[in-house]
Amino acid sequence: MSAKSAINKELFTPHDEKMLAGVQVKRRTKKKIPFLATGGQGDYMTFICLSGTRCGCDVG
Repeated sequence: MSAKSAINKELFTPHDEKMLAGVQVKRRTKKKIPFLATGGQGDYMTFICLSGTRCGCDVG
């Protein structure tokens, strides 16, 4: 299973949302990232995702 599929299944599907786009982003420099708890210099991936829901209301 790809990372995008796993993210969609775990985060968006339980909330009746659908991931419309997901982009993996990488840092340009090798500076430390204090706000990410990676447990050291281990590997990690960062994604920016766009999701959407379908409105169930009648319009008109």
